[in-house]
Amino acid sequence: MDLELTLDARAAQGKANKRLRREGMVPGVVYGKGEGSTNVQVEAKTFETLYRSAGRTSVVKFRLPGASRATSGFIKSVQRHPLSGKAMHVDYYLVNLNVAMEVDVPLVFTGEAPAVEETGGTLLHNVSSIHVKALPADIPHEITVDVSVLKSLDVAIHVSDLSLNRDLVQVMTDGETLVATVVPPRIEEEPEPVVAEGEELEGEAAEGEGGEAAEGETGGDGATAEGGEPRGDTSES
Repeated sequence: MDLELTLDARAAQGKANKRLRREGMVPGVVYGKGEGSTNVQVEAKTFETLYRSAGRTSVVKFRLPGASRATSGFIKSVQRHPLSGKAMHVDYYLVNLNVAMEVDVPLVFTGEAPAVEETGGTLLHNVSSIHVKALPADIPHEITVDVSVLKSLDVAIHVSDLSLNRDLVQVMTDGETLVATVVPPRIEEEPEPVVAEGEELEGEAAEGEGGEAAEGETGGDGATAEGGEPRGDTSES
């Protein structure tokens, strides 16, 4: 099914665009194909409905003000309000369907990785999109990544493993680029007990006192001579 969007001419500019947004319209600009830019507007609900299907990678037929027929292009970018998320401004880019172009195609992760449950590890998404080159009509809307193949920690998904028609789409991202894997759980080492300096000194002092007492003890025949040999009875029998 072809995606189509009718864009009306926009006279409002600058601060006047606030009034358009209050009236439920989204201001935008159309450019591309070596032509000048054209200010346009469209109903917000109509735009959001189409954008959910087209995103930024599907060809859309734009019916521009004053044009007799539709022109193909992409929704290049959408500026949204940081709090409400409503579209504030849209850039539409016209293209030649016979000329290849380079775009970033988003990755959509599906399924569950068995290695997560078996090892307690964490699923890592290393990239969210890949760079491709193709004719506008051949550019995929999105690329699905099934993570159910990640059954152990030594299994990983790379760009070269992604499923897409490589006869029509040239992948510009390095094939060895990691897409997803399961990393082992992080083991936190228990901290070693910290001994306060005062406690350590007291312990050393106590040990020293005990040692001096032992050395100072003299009792009968058990006294130790300077040379370390026990003193015996020195009287001649």
